[in-house]
Amino acid sequence: MGKGTAPGGFATEDGGLDDSECVVDEVTGLANRRGFLEILRMEERRHARYGGSPMLFLVDVRRAVAQRQPSERDDLLVEVAGILADCLRDTDTLARVDDERFAILAIQAGADASSIVGRLRLHLELRRIHQSEVTIGESGSLADTWQALDGSPRPPALRLIRSDEAGR
Repeated sequence: MGKGTAPGGFATEDGGLDDSECVVDEVTGLANRRGFLEILRMEERRHARYGGSPMLFLVDVRRAVAQRQPSERDDLLVEVAGILADCLRDTDTLARVDDERFAILAIQAGADASSIVGRLRLHLELRRIHQSEVTIGESGSLADTWQALDGSPRPPALRLIRSDEAGR
């Protein structure tokens, strides 16, 4: 067992990860949501100690995926992953956080966030992946920024109102 490892897997604040839980997306080979959140927690601790200016981005390709046949969707996701990876530095983190969304954590980007968004959109458009949305996370703690960015990709559930509540 190497330095810094604990028997039974990785130790996390929430008691979460062990060796049997996958942190890699099966389709793209990128980090999945679980892996990305673990990296985000580590970066939050590093950022609190050393400072810096990390940036979070969310790339939603839902509309592009919906235009493809089901048999072509995995190929499109792999293509999108490659395009995004080509736009990033080796020190940035790219993950597929759900079926049609990718997250990017850029550490010490040294560039304006809007220029990074422009570059991502341009490269997606050049490869004919239209109608993708790139969202920038507002500055603040990485955990708060991620929660604001992540939101719910689907509309909230309907709430039934009883007739006696409607009159209030």
